Amino acid sequence: MNQAAETRLANLRASPRCGARNRAGRPCDCPAVRGRARCRLHGGLSHGAPKGRANGKYKDGYFTAEAVAERRWAKSLAAGFAEIGKDG
Repeated sequence: MNQAAETRLANLRASPRCGARNRAGRPCDCPAVRGRARCRLHGGLSHGAPKGRANGKYKDGYFTAEAVAERRWAKSLAAGFAEIGKDG
């Protein structure tokens, strides 16, 4: 076999695998797209939905990253106050 082909095949075998699971529950055997955790068949080429108003489902901004982070922070703050109130 050609040395270059052997090297390429060895690199392909050593590449990280896709993190998706098939219907039998076993991991996908395809190599992941460079810089991503999924192969081209399981969405590795997709860069995801657009952010903000460019997304067709955007209505009021309730689920923007900033709003979710703010709600998460408020919830942790309330839980902290509840913990302090329980001890005192």
